[in-house]
Parts: sequence; structure tokens; C-alpha cells
Amino acid sequence: MVAAEINPRLWDASTPLVERVALAFDEKGPLTKAVKGFCVREGQREFAVEAARAVEEKTILVAEAGTGTGKTFAYLTPALLAGATCVISTAGKSLQDQLCAKDLPALRDALGVPVKVALLKGRANYVCHFRLELTASEGRLPEQDSYLKLRKIQRFAAVSRTGDRAELPDVPEDDRLWPLVTSTRENCLGKDRCPNYDDCFVKKAREDAMQSQVVVVNHHLYLSSMALKRESDAIDGMLPQAALTVIDEAHQLPGIASSFFGTSFSTYDVENVSMEARRLGRTKCNDGAEWEILYDRVLKAGREFRLDAQRIGLAEGERLDVDEIEGFGELYPGFERLRAAFAAMGEAMRANEGRDNELDTLAERHAELMEQMEAWTAIFVKCRNGAADEASEGEAAGDAEVGGEAGPEAGAASGADAEVRWLEVSQHGIRFNLTPLSFAEEFREMREREGGAWVFTSATLSSAGRFDLFKQRLGIGECVERTWESPFNYWEQGCFYLPQMPPPANNTAVHTHNVIEKVWPLINAAGGRTFVLCTSLAAVRAAADELQARLEANGNPYPLFVQGDGPKMRLIEEFRAHGNAVLVGSMSFWEGVDVKGEALSLVVIDKIPFAPPNDPVMMARSRAVEASGRRPFDEITLPEAVITLKQGAGRLIRSEGDRGMLVICDPRILNKGYGKVVRDSLPDFYCTRREEKALEFFLNPERFREGLYRG
Repeated sequence: MVAAEINPRLWDASTPLVERVALAFDEKGPLTKAVKGFCVREGQREFAVEAARAVEEKTILVAEAGTGTGKTFAYLTPALLAGATCVISTAGKSLQDQLCAKDLPALRDALGVPVKVALLKGRANYVCHFRLELTASEGRLPEQDSYLKLRKIQRFAAVSRTGDRAELPDVPEDDRLWPLVTSTRENCLGKDRCPNYDDCFVKKAREDAMQSQVVVVNHHLYLSSMALKRESDAIDGMLPQAALTVIDEAHQLPGIASSFFGTSFSTYDVENVSMEARRLGRTKCNDGAEWEILYDRVLKAGREFRLDAQRIGLAEGERLDVDEIEGFGELYPGFERLRAAFAAMGEAMRANEGRDNELDTLAERHAELMEQMEAWTAIFVKCRNGAADEASEGEAAGDAEVGGEAGPEAGAASGADAEVRWLEVSQHGIRFNLTPLSFAEEFREMREREGGAWVFTSATLSSAGRFDLFKQRLGIGECVERTWESPFNYWEQGCFYLPQMPPPANNTAVHTHNVIEKVWPLINAAGGRTFVLCTSLAAVRAAADELQARLEANGNPYPLFVQGDGPKMRLIEEFRAHGNAVLVGSMSFWEGVDVKGEALSLVVIDKIPFAPPNDPVMMARSRAVEASGRRPFDEITLPEAVITLKQGAGRLIRSEGDRGMLVICDPRILNKGYGKVVRDSLPDFYCTRREEKALEFFLNPERFREGLYRG
């Protein structure tokens, strides 16, 4: 219970919420008294007051709060004091768990406000009773020790209240057994078919969320709930109606929403559904069809289609707009053979409807895939017709300019097209993607339907102090925009070193060699304790090879961890534990990674993280901006790169006691006109281009401090 001397107006509902929130952050307030390590930060208090004002006035707040501001307490305090139903959406499970296990309980106790809190994750995070029993009975286990792990999961499911697999650390997060004992949207039997529905952990979690005052979800789940409300024309999705919606780590929402509002399927999906249909058909209704023959036809058609793709030059790793693929139309016959073989499998599944719940559920997934395949059949036909028109009349380009039917050279982002049509080639197959150029209108409608107050917050939302790109992509109009700088003393805690080196070469191996050559002395001076953040997986591999060779030549003084060697969080945990390691990672390590203390003292970034110039979605968005007479580089390319770079730089200083160096191996920051925008977006570190000064930061910190000056 909070101390009696705290101003009683804090809990007086007749006192304006803004005043009550300000009292909570007073130096003699409940947070200072009850939360260990809490200290009043002016930026945090101002943020909380602005969030309270948004709750009172039902407005939108777009808030950029630098690392260390304490944004979690800032947006939670108004929600708790107002007694408002609050939905918090964030980017990943780690922050969800932190909010529910640490931040919310501490704040709830400090304010003396008893509120019910629910943590809601995607269904794959919960044990599925039906699939657990099925796996145990069929004995289809992926590894030799899976039986022991299965027994642990069975005991856990029998006593757990939540069924959340994060509560069973004895079975690793990446264990191959988990997909067999959890469900997905595609294979969940649902209310009408599942014999275990009454005990379903997902159902219970969603019911719990609907009855809670504060619900914590991730961005994917949040968008799914909003879409469910829109499609069912009811206010009964997975989440309660919120008086306050907080989108934390909001810089990630546009990218996630772009994927969410689009559609995607792959040849692997088609083959996988067919393989599962064969398994279920043979075991549950063997007399219902020639399951083996049907599956073989799908498999053969899929194999031939991939060979067709190779023949027209599509290579693993490529992501291409269909209008940029020479010979795209040549894929049509093979695609149609695959579609016909898959359709025949679906006919067999429907012919056996009612004989097995799993097969009936799989038939619904089949229907979804068929619908997407039929949409791509229309795209193939359109492109073929367009090519014929161009050959016969030479008018396709003119038609595209005035909004007529576009041929294959017209570009998927032409005026009449609202989506980008592109292919992605991987070792597992070919993925077909339809990605909307804009989802701003859909998201605006969702937001207006939900109503209430909205807070969008992150440490990185702006570029050059402007929120234009973020607001435009989410359809945000009138709102309050605020920025609070980090309370950390970057000038004294850190150093920004820009090495003397050539600009990034087109050859990844050459540039990466130059990067490692420049930073190797610093890695040694820092005693390891380094992140090497790369802008591509090719650069990760090249950097890892360079570092491995140098480490071996020097007796392996530092452990080396490389993205792909294990799950992300396990690599981070091992990096922390060693205290002198070097980690090489690509974009997934640029954010959501928190390593406080000396374990991380050097962050190396290979170059400004501009999106690949041939990325099909970026190219289409750029064409749309250019068509309206504006500059895509200024409006899209540079702002997105700056936001990403700020995230990468933000890995370095995570607390008041941290000390470290940021190295960016890209001289374009100085010698290009846009460089000032990039420099102004970075923390206010002491800057140097001299290697001896950079080495001094680690080898002689006292002397380094003596040389600090501004200007």
C-alpha cells in the first residue's frame, strides 16, 4: 500500500486526469516511493501528461521517446488511473512478457489500483490438447529424445492454467516438437469440430482478454482482431473495446501491416497441404480416393513448375516484380498444371466431407489456397493479353499511362493497380505475393471504428524531426506530435567513429573486407564485446568468415556468434554470458535487443541501411510517389533508412552506466548531400575520424575524456 502522505487528489476521480498523472510522477509521488530504482525524468512525466490528455480528449498522440525515457510507465499510468480499458500492442513476445511480468505489476502495486491484466499471444504459443493427444497416439516424433519432452509437455498441459509454452523452459523454444503439439489458424479444428474445445487454452486466453482492463498483444494479433471486427460487423473480436489503444514499437507496424493486408502463398504450401491430405486420407478414409496418386500429381507438377522457373532465369534468393520478369508468361502452363492437380486433391477432400474433422478443416485451408491461385491465374491471363496487345498494336504503354489494362511492361504500381505482384524464390519453392501499395485507408477505418484515444510510440518514428512517412503509411491525419530525447548523456557515455575508408562497393565481399580491416583493431581494444550489424545476409556471411579467420589466427580470443547459428534470443543470452563475445547479425538484430553493461561496448554498422534498390515493394511505392511529381528518395528511401539506422545505433547505450562506441563504415554520411539528415538523427556522441582517438576511447579512457570538447 502506498504511503499516507501522498497527495489524496491522486485517487480523486473528480480531479482532472492530467493533474492526477502529474502527481503520480511527483518526486514525492507513489512511483518514487514504491518502485525500486525509479527516478523522476522530465521527459517521462511530460509523455505521461500528454497521454493522459489524449485519453481525456480521445485524440491521437504520436510520441517519439528516446531510449531510457521510460515510455512504458508513461503510457500505462494514465490508463490505470483513468480506469480505462487499454489494449497495448507491441512488436514481440519479449516485450509482452516484460510488460506483464514486471512493469504492469510494479505500476499496479505502486498506484494501488487493482486492475485485471491479460497477456494474449498467437495460438502457436499455446499447447493444443487435441494435437498433443494426436501426437502422443501416433508417435510421429522428430528426434530421439522427443518422447521425454513430450511427457514434460503432457504433464505441463495437465496442470497449467494458461498453456503458454513460455512457462515450460524445459523444452527449448525452437524444439521441433512444438509445431506438433500447438495449432495454427489453418489446422485448428475450431468450436464445432474440436473434441477438446471446452478446455482449449487459446479460447480461455481470449475469454480472459475480453474480461480484462489491460490486454497486452502483439501487432499481428492486434491487426487480426481488428480485421475480425470489421469482417463480422460486430464489436466482438479477440479484444475488448478500448478507451486507450497503445501501439508500442510503432515503427514496426507499417511493415507488419503491409504484409497483413496483402496475400501470400507458395508452392511449398500447396505441396504441404497435399501431403497432409494424403496422410489423413490414407489413415482416416483410405477408400475415399486414390490419395497417393493425387499427391504424386501435385508433387510432379510442383517440381516441373520450379524447373520452369529455373529455365527463365529465376534464382534462389530473388524477389522480383512480375512485370520485371522476362518470360513471366512462360510460367503460365506449368502454373495451371499445378493448380489443376491441386484442385483434384480438393475434390477428393470434399467428396469425403464429414468423415474426419481434420480432413474437413484441411479442406478449408485448401479452398483458401485455391482462391489465391485463381487470383494469380487472372494475373497470368492479364499479362499474356497485355503482351499480345503490345505485339499487335504497340499501345500497352499508352494504355497503362491512362489507366487502361496494363501489359507486362507497364509496372505493377501503375495508376490503376493498388498492389504489387511479385515472386520470391527460396530453397523451399516459389512464393506468390500480392502486397498493397497503401493500407492507410483500411487502417484508418479500423482506428475510427475502435474509437477512443490512441498513442503511437517508439524510440524511432521520425526522420529529420518529421513524422510524415509514419503518419502517411498509417493514414493518421490530425494528431499531437511530440519528441522526447533520451535522458542519457551520450556526449560523455559514447563516441561515434567514422573511419577513413572508401564508399561501400557494389561487391559485398570487398566492402565487408574493408569494414573488418578497419574495425579489427577496435574489436581487440574493446576486448570483443562487439555487435557487427550488417545490411544483408550476404554481408553477415562475409563478415563472419573474415572474423573467423582473424580469430583463429590469433588463438580465438573471443567467442563468435553468427545469425543463423541458433535462435536469436539464445544467441543474445550466450553473448551476454560470455562478456567478451563478437556477434554478427543482419536486420533482425538491429532492434529488440537489450544488452546493458560492458558485455556490449562496440557497435559496428557496415553501411547506411537503404532498402535494396530492386526490392519490388519499394520500387512500386517509389514509382507511385514519382508519378505524382515528388522525390521517392526524400519521401521514402531516406526516412526509412534513417529510422532503421537509429534503431541499430540504439543497441549501444541502454542505461545511464553504459559506455560504448558506434562505428558506421559509410563515408556517404559526410560526402553526400543527405548526410546531414543522417548525422542529425544520430545520438549526440563525441565524433571523430581519427583511428588513434577511437582506440584511445578503449585503451586510455581517462586521456580520452580529457580531450572531450564540443565544436
